[in-house]
Amino acid sequence: MSELHAASVTLARTLTAGGTVFQIGGADRAVDGYVLLDVDSAEAALRERSRTGDSVLVVGEFVDRDRILRRCPAWGIASVWVGTDGRPEPGLASVTLLVPDALAALAAVTSEATTLTGDVAAIAPAIVDCTDEVCITCSDEGRLGEVIAPAVDFAPALVRTADGEEEVDVTIIGAVGPQDLILIHAGSAIAVIPDPIPTGSTR
Repeated sequence: MSELHAASVTLARTLTAGGTVFQIGGADRAVDGYVLLDVDSAEAALRERSRTGDSVLVVGEFVDRDRILRRCPAWGIASVWVGTDGRPEPGLASVTLLVPDALAALAAVTSEATTLTGDVAAIAPAIVDCTDEVCITCSDEGRLGEVIAPAVDFAPALVRTADGEEEVDVTIIGAVGPQDLILIHAGSAIAVIPDPIPTGSTR
């Protein structure tokens, strides 16, 4: 499957399920049916408005782009990035499209997504045998979560994951604050995930 088709399928799955596709960058107004977010407040808007199963279409580069993309799995949303340079690091976005003309690719992706919307057979996930290694003891694998409310005394922290809000034991990693991104395994936080260096930063 080409990256362009994969991007279209990702957006079409969200639309078919009645979810929202958010758009950051790329134009002064959103693609019809999508919700345009201001670059400067996009992270806060996604945190507040997105729901599991939604998608975000990110166009080009901006300071907090990678921070937003890294949090998408914790929010339960798929991410598609389209741009002419500055491709995000591998695995940061669900799908990346590095293209000569971002606006032309944006038009092609959203047009195909509209065509595919409602075609359940065309957008159904492929059935594959699972070869991923998981914990033999608990059959769990590491997943991302974003802290909503930190732990008080020895109580667990309240964390948002793709499955919803959960209480997570943070004893291993110690104090965490709101919006910290953590790796969860078997109900416990096992690491704090550092934020990526902002796009265009010299740090």
